[in-house]
Amino acid sequence: MYKKLFITALLLSLTACANKPTKTETASADDELTDEELSQVLLLLGGKPQKVDSSKAGTFPLGSSENPVRVGGPEGQRNYLSRLVCDNNEQVSAYERLGSSDVGPYGGIMDIYEVICDTDKGAVKHEVFLDMYHHDYIETRSAAGFIGLKPVKK
Repeated sequence: MYKKLFITALLLSLTACANKPTKTETASADDELTDEELSQVLLLLGGKPQKVDSSKAGTFPLGSSENPVRVGGPEGQRNYLSRLVCDNNEQVSAYERLGSSDVGPYGGIMDIYEVICDTDKGAVKHEVFLDMYHHDYIETRSAAGFIGLKPVKK
C-alpha cells in the first residue's frame, strides 16, 4: 500500500518537474523548504521508519546498504559525516551526496555519500549509506572504514 502511494507521489512530482514554470510560477527564496520541513515531506512520502531486528542489520557493516547509518534529516547527515575520523586520525576532508538509493532495511529511502579522507598515500574514497528518517536516534558508532567519531558539539 505505502509502496504504491510512494510511487504515485514520485511520478506526480517528476511530472511536475517536467513542466517548465513561467515567470509567475517561479518560487522565491521565501518558498524554499527548511531541512526539517523537507525531511517531514520525505517521511510522509517514504512511510514511517520500520522496526528492524538490529541483530540482523548489525551483521552487515555500518554504512552499507544493508545497514545504513540512521540520522535525523539532512542536517543529521551533515553532522554525522563531518564527525567521522579517518584511519590516519584526521577528520574527513570532504563529502558529497551521490544520490538516493532504494528503500533500506529501516523503511526509508537511503542517500549515498562519497566521503574522502586525505592520507599520505593520497585521497581515499569511501561510500556511506545514510537513512535520514530517524530523528529520535543518534548513532554513536563510526561507519565501516573509519576509526571513530568526533564528539557532538553542544
